Amino acid sequence: MSRRLPPHIWFVRSNRGSGSYPIAPEGWRTLWIFVAGVAASTIVGGLLVVSGSKWFWPVVVTGTAGAAIWFIATARQHTDFSITDNDYVKDKKNA
Repeated sequence: MSRRLPPHIWFVRSNRGSGSYPIAPEGWRTLWIFVAGVAASTIVGGLLVVSGSKWFWPVVVTGTAGAAIWFIATARQHTDFSITDNDYVKDKKNA
């Protein structure tokens, strides 16, 4: 029997720990927004270096930390920690 997850669940517990693995389009979107935030921080830092500024690391670290805090907070709100990714995939195949 397949386990139906509520619509606000976008992630399940990762197989190796307490992390979150995306299972819904909203979860994947959240992950890609995090990646885009890290990339944008790096690009802005790079542009600052090219312009002669020494703010590369502060910009990259602050931007990456902000994106990570947002991602973790969002993932925790939308994760079902009672099921792992393997369990979810197995249930989905058996449906």
